[in-house]
Amino acid sequence: MKSAQKKDFWQQHIQAWEQSKLPQKVYCQQNNISYANFGYWRTRSKRMEKPSPKLVPVTLTRSTMVMVTLSMGIRIEVPVSALAEVLPMVVRCQQEVS
Repeated sequence: MKSAQKKDFWQQHIQAWEQSKLPQKVYCQQNNISYANFGYWRTRSKRMEKPSPKLVPVTLTRSTMVMVTLSMGIRIEVPVSALAEVLPMVVRCQQEVS
């Protein structure tokens, strides 16, 4: 069985088990499937359901202030319009200190 087929197979069984309201072990026995494999795929299915973090677009104006936090707790607040100029200097300074 290919990976996608396995995923579909177990997903169907997980959904059927949820609807059955049976204990997992009983469902697996009645359907002649491995209890251990069922548990593995159920855990894997739960992990896949979790939404992955996404980047969200934001609109910034040139005057929007951005706070850059450096190691050692140093914070620099600069307008977005100055980031291209300031960040390379900050990186160089950080490298010299390290």
